[in-house]
Amino acid sequence: MKQEELVELYILDQKELMSSYKQGDFVALPNTYTKFFRRFFPWQLVRFIWINIRMMVMIFKSHR
Repeated sequence: MKQEELVELYILDQKELMSSYKQGDFVALPNTYTKFFRRFFPWQLVRFIWINIRMMVMIFKSHR
């Protein structure tokens, strides 16, 4: 950025700032089902194996 360029700063008041957010702007929180499977070791092991198999298939296809 050149030094001659000017940057304007707009300061919003609290009401304008809060009204600029919509419901879709925030991250969804995980439910109990999702939290359970994130901590459930057998499921994580199955996912790990499945992802590795998919990677190996892609690598073998690229070496042909």
